[in-house]
Amino acid sequence: MKILYVHGFGSGFDPENPKVKTMGYLGEIVGVDVDYCEGFESAYQEVSDAANGCDLIVGTSMGGYMASHVGASQGIPFVALNPAVMPSKTLVRHIGDFVDYTGKESKLSAETVSSYPDIRMTDGCGLVLLESGDDVIDPEVTRAMLSEIYLVKQYAGGSHRFESLEDRIGEIEEFICRSEVVYGY
Repeated sequence: MKILYVHGFGSGFDPENPKVKTMGYLGEIVGVDVDYCEGFESAYQEVSDAANGCDLIVGTSMGGYMASHVGASQGIPFVALNPAVMPSKTLVRHIGDFVDYTGKESKLSAETVSSYPDIRMTDGCGLVLLESGDDVIDPEVTRAMLSEIYLVKQYAGGSHRFESLEDRIGEIEEFICRSEVVYGY
């Protein structure tokens, strides 16, 4: 199995990231460095190109958001960990110059923020995993918004970075088996 891991806003792909290593139990992991400051179309194209030949897309925060869009358009099941659901609202606090988590100086414009539609809510086969300790994106709003569309599971504790992935591998494997019915692998 080939799995694309998509990082969140202000971050980068790191093969040493604990989530990446954990997903490695399920197959080969590939990654992509996405510059979300370039806007939706650019980020979508970067992730879409990287997803070619992949069997699963896994992403955290903005990565989970992008996984929903690319997965739905390419027919690839996805797992979204504490996904951004309305980036045009949640990214507003980052408008301007900032230093991202990798130490890179970046700039985010209001125009770029407004280029992001809401999370994809049609045509996808997704598993959404939420931790109630997420203080960046309200897990209750996410659950209410997505629970009739995707399989959504919420867990106590954790944080926006999604800390309990290792404990969820069995549920992800179960989702992969179910997604075979949807996509006919």
